[in-house]
Amino acid sequence: MTPLPFMFQMERNFLRHAIEWKFDSYKPYKPLCAYVYFTFRCNLSCVYCNDGSGLKYPQCSNQGELDTESWLKVLSILRRETDVLIITGGEPTMRPDLPRLLEGCRNLSYRKVCLLTNGLTLDRHPEIFKNCQILMISLDTLNEAKADLMMGGKQGVFRRIISNIELAAKMRQDYDFKLYFNVVITPDNIADVHDVIDYCLKNRIGFTPLPEVVAVYPREGLRGNVKYEELIERIKNLKKAGGDILGTMGGYLSGLKHLDKYHCLPTLLARVWPNGDLLYPCQKMHKVGGNLLELGDYTKAVDEGRRRHGPLPSCDNRCHVGCYMDFSQCVQRPSILLGEAWHSLKKPFFKPEKFIC
Repeated sequence: MTPLPFMFQMERNFLRHAIEWKFDSYKPYKPLCAYVYFTFRCNLSCVYCNDGSGLKYPQCSNQGELDTESWLKVLSILRRETDVLIITGGEPTMRPDLPRLLEGCRNLSYRKVCLLTNGLTLDRHPEIFKNCQILMISLDTLNEAKADLMMGGKQGVFRRIISNIELAAKMRQDYDFKLYFNVVITPDNIADVHDVIDYCLKNRIGFTPLPEVVAVYPREGLRGNVKYEELIERIKNLKKAGGDILGTMGGYLSGLKHLDKYHCLPTLLARVWPNGDLLYPCQKMHKVGGNLLELGDYTKAVDEGRRRHGPLPSCDNRCHVGCYMDFSQCVQRPSILLGEAWHSLKKPFFKPEKFIC
C-alpha cells in the first residue's frame, strides 16, 4: 500500500489494517503504536498488579534489562514503524536514565509520547512534563487509608501522589501536555471510582476506566454487578456529553458494561520487554518473537514470533483493556471513529459541573 503523505504514520498504519481486515488479508506488521516496558522495577506493590501469569511486575525478572544506549537503538527501530510511543513498566521513573531516554524520544521525532506512572516521585522528574504529550497517572480511590492499602500498604503514599497530581495539573499551563487518570475498577472500589470521576471533573483531568483483570479474565464480582454497570453507564453518559474520556463509545465503553467478547488483534501494538524482546502475539501470553536489539528490524522480530508460535490465536472472552479491545474493534469497525469525531465536537461545550455527584 502506498503511504498517503498527508496522514501521520499511525493513521496510515490504521488505514492499512482496516483495509487488510476488510479484505481478509490482515498481517501482523505496521503497529499503530509501540508499548515499551523500560523496567519491571517498581516502588509500589498494588493489589491488582499482574503481568498476565499471576506475578506482579516487581516480581518479574529484570535480567537483561537494556542500558541507555541499547534502549535508544530499540526506540529508533520502533520509530521506523510508528510515531506514537507509550512508556510503562513496572514504574518508568525507576530508571535513573529516564531524562536521556525521553530526550532520545524527542530527537527521534515521535509525534506523541504517553508515559504511565504511579506518580509517587513525579516531582523529581521535570523531564516528563517537558517531553511527554500525555501523562497518565494511576488513581483508583480518594480514600487515603484505602489507597495506601491498595498500593502496597505504605502510609503516606496517597498524600504524596495527590501532591504530585496537583503539581502536574499546574505544569499543564507551561508545557501543554494532557493529564489523565488510569482508573482500575475492582468489585471493592466502585463507589470510590465515582469520587475519582468527580475529582477529574472539578480539575479538568481526563481519565480512562479499566476493569480489574486477574491474569487475563475480569475479576470475579464485576460481570453482572449492577453497581458496576451503573458506573459504566455514567461514564458513557459523560462521554456522550463531551467528557474527556479515553475509550471509544461505540467500542470499548459499550463493551465494558457487560464485558462483551471481542476479536483481538494483539499485534496492533508493538510491546517490548525490558530486555528488548518483542512480544508475540501479546504480552498476556508471555510469548516472544525476536529480540529487536539483536535483529535490528521489527519485521524480522515479528517473523521470528510467527515461526515460533504460529498465526495469531483466536482467544475466548478475556483481556478487557483498552489497548487490546479498543484498537481491535476500531480496525474491524472503523465507523466507531465517526462517533468519536461527533463526541469530540461537543468537548468545547462540555460543562463538568453538571455531572458532579
